[in-house]
Amino acid sequence: MPPEELAGKYKKPFEKLKQQLKEELEEYLRLFILDGLRFRDDEEGKQLVDEINRAFKEGQIGKRVGRAAFREFDLEKIKQIAQEHRQKVEGIYKAYFDRHTCIYAAGPSWDPDNPQPPLIYNDIVDMFYDEAAGGWISKEKPPGAAILIFIKENKNKTTEQKEETP
Repeated sequence: MPPEELAGKYKKPFEKLKQQLKEELEEYLRLFILDGLRFRDDEEGKQLVDEINRAFKEGQIGKRVGRAAFREFDLEKIKQIAQEHRQKVEGIYKAYFDRHTCIYAAGPSWDPDNPQPPLIYNDIVDMFYDEAAGGWISKEKPPGAAILIFIKENKNKTTEQKEETP
């Protein structure tokens, strides 16, 4: 059907279809770009969400996707834009994730007869890093109280320690 007919005779249903497509594209972008990312419900988490939203606006992602969808009718370009923005968001998120990765020293670390090395832990995802598995895994926390040592970047490069009890 020629575009003139869609803009004339079928204007109302066409506009409704465009609005529905726009909403579905926004949902696709949100799900694709944020897939697997977790945020804490605190000031730092809110700042990260604001930074990600700012990058979306500055990159004119909505405008570019809208152009690809409604002017060029190019699904591959939509996917490409989404993938590029996902990479940018992952870069922003990495610094946040890294700030929440720490050394987890629990009871077995202090056993004089059989000391175990401390673990690498991330308190956003509540997972431990397992080198053999090549990534983050869920596993039960070691028994007893634990000391979590976070590296905080600031002018004086200090560490912050938290104690965790089961």
